[in-house]
Amino acid sequence: MYLQIADRYIDPQTLLSAKRTIISIGRHTDEAYNTIALNDPQADIFQCQIKHTADGWILNNGQWRTECPKGIRSRLQHACNMCTGRCVNTHTANPHYSWRIPLIPTLINGHTIQPDGQPLIDGDSILCGQTIINVRG
Repeated sequence: MYLQIADRYIDPQTLLSAKRTIISIGRHTDEAYNTIALNDPQADIFQCQIKHTADGWILNNGQWRTECPKGIRSRLQHACNMCTGRCVNTHTANPHYSWRIPLIPTLINGHTIQPDGQPLIDGDSILCGQTIINVRG
């Protein structure tokens, strides 16, 4: 599977690692690190996330994020446990997570995403703000 954003193709499998099991997608900002950062002022910082499962890729509206006590989120820091925010968490043994919902919902093929996530298939169109992400098999 590939994600197409304008003329850019991204293989999400190459973005995964032992510490990064979730790919976060959101507006580019210094407030939070997103695996795929969008240059779209209409997209939310915590727009959506995709996760690879045994059944394929699942898209969720919003993102799991740690509550960072220092408020620092940087791509230069190492991820704490399964954190997608890459923040400095002083309680790495017991981090606090919360689900962040975007102000403008993520749409797939013009419809809202099911609460338990939406499987991605070839031909799907994801709308994040004004950015269209096409799923290609």
